[in-house]
Amino acid sequence: MELTPVEPRRMLLWPDFVEELAERAPEPAALYMVGGMVRDALLGRPIHDVDLATPGDGLKEARRLADAFGAAYYPVDPERRTGRVILPEADGGTVIDVASFRGDTLLADLEGRDFTINAMAVRLDDPQALYDPLGGQEDLFDHKVIRQCRPDSIASDPIRALRAVRQSLQFKLRLEPGTRAAVRSAVWALTTHTGELAQPERARDEFFRMLASPQSAAALRVLHQIGLLAPLVPFPMPDDADLEAQFELVVQLTRLYSIISPARTDNTAAQLMLGVAVMILDRYRRQLQEHLQHEYVEGRPVSALALLGVLSPAGAKEPGAAWANRLKLANAEARYIERFVAAGRIVPAVPPVDSRLAHRYYREVGEPGVTGVLLMLAEYLRAGIRPEDWGLVLEHVAAPLLEAFFWRHQEVVSPPPLVDGNDLIRLLGIQPGPHLGQILRTLLEEQAAGTIRTREEALRLAERLNKGEG
Repeated sequence: MELTPVEPRRMLLWPDFVEELAERAPEPAALYMVGGMVRDALLGRPIHDVDLATPGDGLKEARRLADAFGAAYYPVDPERRTGRVILPEADGGTVIDVASFRGDTLLADLEGRDFTINAMAVRLDDPQALYDPLGGQEDLFDHKVIRQCRPDSIASDPIRALRAVRQSLQFKLRLEPGTRAAVRSAVWALTTHTGELAQPERARDEFFRMLASPQSAAALRVLHQIGLLAPLVPFPMPDDADLEAQFELVVQLTRLYSIISPARTDNTAAQLMLGVAVMILDRYRRQLQEHLQHEYVEGRPVSALALLGVLSPAGAKEPGAAWANRLKLANAEARYIERFVAAGRIVPAVPPVDSRLAHRYYREVGEPGVTGVLLMLAEYLRAGIRPEDWGLVLEHVAAPLLEAFFWRHQEVVSPPPLVDGNDLIRLLGIQPGPHLGQILRTLLEEQAAGTIRTREEALRLAERLNKGEG
């Protein structure tokens, strides 16, 4: 197969730092931009990180590049001779990976990649000359398919089966028949003989990219149809009706995400029910965005963690621990899932919600209760709530709970105690134990509700409670 540059179908759109990279690189003709960044340049999509390949030593070239920029250097994969350069923050904190060719030539390197749309290259010193020996442009623009670079591309690395599903949805491409067959055949290779994921970290990362995307519900359905969902889930797969109910809940929850999203357009909330939700939720839109985008671990936002909670069966014991064990999640992520699932079970669903109820709710579940409010709303949408009832739930349940957390946190969610346990032991002679703990919780509830405001009022109520007077 002859390897000569071809005319790109569209002008390759590179960010400014690529030109600076070519100027500073000691030997730009020995460096090729490869993989997803070339595909994204063709599509005019944002490019943040850079993948370079070289016929030489990737570690050596990465170090030379780091020296040229005065940047940090890390040998991320010495076996594959791959080094990483992290440009200073003034340059946007861009990550550049430099790897040796996967073989002796550029052609061998491209043939060793996963799919043709990711197997194009551009030499750093000639940014509009495209190397596309496997027909990635045609598959991207004409055939609109995900096609393997070789018949064994997926068989040699089964995680690519998950990537095939993700990228088919991301770029609106279909799986070419040979690729689809290879994806189905890879299901057995995702797990070990004991049923554990063979590469849990890589499988997790692909799964989270799908869960964090606007196509999360579609991705779950496709994964299930092909057989790839069951290996990722730490629970027995439910029957079709229950699974469809979970998928529909994901649909409704992600619709709510969309009207909160910074990328929301006028069309996003054109539907009546979502339009009504916008009027209420927009009061807390910035705070909700920050909450949903928060990452305990980079690349795994709260919005995606919540979807794992939705995929947990009702009554599951310690669902967060089960997901953490399956996908190698952090302890904080496991706790979030656990509390989110609990929030879905106890969220006050009957209006109106007052400050006392809001305090009890967040005392039980903490910050995950914020996403629990959205889950409650998604449940109503899935059930087909009437528009007039929908407005009541938004105004008298969702709004008070979100108001309490975001705007009245110190007043309602976590008020500074007027008295503490030592005060009650010393001044009232109450003995340590569960009874004392219950009195303290009741005092905080009443403080949140506004029925007590001073230390003296708290002590008087504590005395009555201790005597069983209520």
